[in-house]
Amino acid sequence: MLVQVAIYARVSTERQERDQTVESQIAALKAWVDQHNYTLGPEHVYVDEGYSGSRLDRPALDRLRDAAQSGEFDLVAVLSPDRLARKYAYQVVLLEELRKAGCEVVFLHHPISDDPNDQLLLQIQGAIAEYERAVLGERFRRGKLQKARAGQYLGGRAPYGYRYILKREGSLGHLVIDEAEAEVVRMVYRWLIDEQMTIRQILKRLNGGPWYPRGGKHPWSAAVVHHILADPVYVGTAFVNRYRYVPALKPRKPKGPRSNERPCRQLRPKEEWIAIPIPAIIDQETHGRAQAQLARNAALSFRNNVKYSYLLRCLLTCKACGLAMFGRTEHARANQAERRYYTCHGKDCIMSAREERCPSRPAKADELEEAVWSHVAQLISEPQQLLAQFEHFGKLAVDGDEREQAEERRLRARLERLDREEGRLIDAYQAEVISLDELADRRRQLSDRRRGLVVQQEQQARLREQAVHAQEVLGSLTAFCERIQSRLNDATLEEKQTILQLLIERIIVGEDTLEIRHVIPLHNAPPGAPTPGPPVARLRSDGVKHAALVVHPLQRLVQITH
Repeated sequence: MLVQVAIYARVSTERQERDQTVESQIAALKAWVDQHNYTLGPEHVYVDEGYSGSRLDRPALDRLRDAAQSGEFDLVAVLSPDRLARKYAYQVVLLEELRKAGCEVVFLHHPISDDPNDQLLLQIQGAIAEYERAVLGERFRRGKLQKARAGQYLGGRAPYGYRYILKREGSLGHLVIDEAEAEVVRMVYRWLIDEQMTIRQILKRLNGGPWYPRGGKHPWSAAVVHHILADPVYVGTAFVNRYRYVPALKPRKPKGPRSNERPCRQLRPKEEWIAIPIPAIIDQETHGRAQAQLARNAALSFRNNVKYSYLLRCLLTCKACGLAMFGRTEHARANQAERRYYTCHGKDCIMSAREERCPSRPAKADELEEAVWSHVAQLISEPQQLLAQFEHFGKLAVDGDEREQAEERRLRARLERLDREEGRLIDAYQAEVISLDELADRRRQLSDRRRGLVVQQEQQARLREQAVHAQEVLGSLTAFCERIQSRLNDATLEEKQTILQLLIERIIVGEDTLEIRHVIPLHNAPPGAPTPGPPVARLRSDGVKHAALVVHPLQRLVQITH
């Protein structure tokens, strides 16, 4: 019987690619396949060039894992464990996943079996690989600092106005002035200093003229213009080792496979900076005047407004485009009072760097603030709705729900049935009743069905966890409401803002809807509750009745949901 094989090779850096270490890995793997008379198709040669072994999101590895789930091969050959992954935890995840998919993994240099001694060796090899990566990282860091002290520019992509010249014999990597871009830089400085323009006005003029950012995409962004006006590199000095990287105090929502690994930057003390001389585009006096004008613009900016107060600042998000909303006050005309609105940032195509304005209408601030505050005050003053909701979830945790238990048994039985079907398919293929293509197609269908059932199981598990947690939270919720009630009647604007910031995660304003996402922060963790973690008892659209809202005759404002 022919054994279908896949091979996997990986290198981390461009230097390894140039040295043809990938080709040497592939040649050794193919020789091993030929030696054992296995079958290797060209579509089952998986190579990741320039990808670190400390991450799992690698294109070729993803394709290999998908093909393994589809049953396209029976064995995977890799040169050594660190080529598969440099972290032992990742090695275990991949080996277990491939084993469950019915694929055996063979390491040519370090064969691993189920023997405890071999498993111990695999763990030791994984730990050594992690140690080597840490040593290499420290060596690279110190090497970069040494190059910077020698005068080599290490900033990666050249700043706007410069071009990077690669290191050659007798010369280090350095920057030279790009005259076309440098002229734009000088022009922007003249606009700021001579005409005392704001960044918004500069953006408007740049986007209306023949000047384009380096990427060629219109429009210019405020971040790029501010970087040009504030970076000391244009005076003739680039700095290395300016920042240290620390964990984020308030991590953002993950937006990619590596978003949780990106820490925040903090400025180091100036004595730790390493200065690298480069050609100057502007002189020191011009740069100083530019910084003074930027400081003046910041002092006059609407961001520093102290005349007008907005209760819902930093809480509103536009449903139409997803951008934040800010307060705006129209000055009073003759015989008219001042009017306050909350407007989406997407209305300003210049600052939001968007081609089209947000279609949403401004929301009247007085009506919006009254609706939100009345709704929150009612929930806190009369928390019966919240209590009833938590009691319902708590009852589910205590008494149990036979229907959910029956559903769990049904899902478990269907998963076991799928396993049996897959076993019968493999038996049919080995008996040559069905072809390999039909086997792969049928296994792909079974895999899709299995994923759907697993998702249902995970959803049920989350619901059960919420029910248990609701029972634990029930006692603390009443005490929380009592603490807040004493401050509702006589609360000042600042106190109301504090309460809303405490209770509300986000308010999403639509054309005729208003979604309030609550967070109930408890003072002390209930006994037995898991410690640390995000705020608990987050409420969604799950049965609480809509709050009443007075609608202005000239404007359909909102309907509150939560």
